[in-house]
Amino acid sequence: MTDFFGELAKKLAERWVSLLAIPGLLFLTALLVGARLRWAHAVDVDYALDSLDKLVAEIGQWPSARKTLGVAGVLLAAAAVGLAAGGLAAGVRLIWLGRWPAPLARWRSTARRDRWDALVERRFALESAHGRTDEMQATIDDLAARANRLALARPASPTWIGDRFKAVESISHQRYGLDLAFVWPAFWLVAPDLVRSETEAAGSQFADATVRGAWATLYAMLALLWPPSAGVAVVLGVAAWRRGRSSAAAQTRLIEVALDLHGRALATTLGVSGADTTGPLTPDEGVEITRICRKGR
Repeated sequence: MTDFFGELAKKLAERWVSLLAIPGLLFLTALLVGARLRWAHAVDVDYALDSLDKLVAEIGQWPSARKTLGVAGVLLAAAAVGLAAGGLAAGVRLIWLGRWPAPLARWRSTARRDRWDALVERRFALESAHGRTDEMQATIDDLAARANRLALARPASPTWIGDRFKAVESISHQRYGLDLAFVWPAFWLVAPDLVRSETEAAGSQFADATVRGAWATLYAMLALLWPPSAGVAVVLGVAAWRRGRSSAAAQTRLIEVALDLHGRALATTLGVSGADTTGPLTPDEGVEITRICRKGR
């Protein structure tokens, strides 16, 4: 038992260092440098080195107890900044999922929907034309690819990531009659371990991307004090957004394929179909599963 708690404490310490302490210390270092340089000496390397030399000399004159308290204070401050980034990540997640103020969300969603509709209408017009040539087919394929890059279903969200998750809900309802908001918890309990582990891994990557986006936001705020941190904010923000998109795409693909492959297991468990029934769910079975899972709500 002692070994178990020791290993658990070790894992927690490693996670604390990787998620909170190191990023927090890096941000505190940037904050310290920015507070000394500000706008007047933003890229003055000599001034920065002289300021740090003076700071190190001052710290060197502190008594041991004060140094110990200073180190502890820095670590606590780094953890506090890390916790603030974790809280800010929830806001980043909402923004990426398209939870915007209503007027802005409607305007952006409408613009995305109009673009998607125009691409699909052009594609269908070419597909229905007589005497299709190779050039026309290439144009059709290009229009289909552009529409799919924009959204896999008719856009209903102001963001690409939001539309990826809404597309899974729409496809699940149209193909299988499933209301995913109510059905997903039950499906999760009957899904194979591999499905759950892969989906959780993709979800963890998405959560990690939102934390990176939160750090980018903090560095962008620091740019008000010290302009060079804006470059760090841009690099972190772009990396976070790309990772968020790729992890959201992976997670939604996994969910869709999991329903294709294992939706029958949920129907069998709930008694909607017999144990000897095979193949994907039918829409009627999906509607019955939804009815059971909604419980009249």
